[in-house]
Amino acid sequence: MKEFAIYTGLRAGLFAICFAVLYFPLRNQLSVFPLLLVALIVSSILSIFVLRAARDRLAGKIDHRAGKMSRRIEQARTAEDD
Repeated sequence: MKEFAIYTGLRAGLFAICFAVLYFPLRNQLSVFPLLLVALIVSSILSIFVLRAARDRLAGKIDHRAGKMSRRIEQARTAEDD
């Protein structure tokens, strides 16, 4: 799924940017692990707003594929009953 790869890449990129932005000013005050946790929390919150379009495209693709699969299952069930 192309949309899944794009969305995952965007999430990873957003996390890396958040980590870099937090790392340089806070590297003397916090160790790497707390910085990773803070970057994870910040990137998760930002992704809700920043990545909305990519997430909507992914959800639409998943919904489309689920609909196709449901129709195929229903067609097979109907053919089986005949």
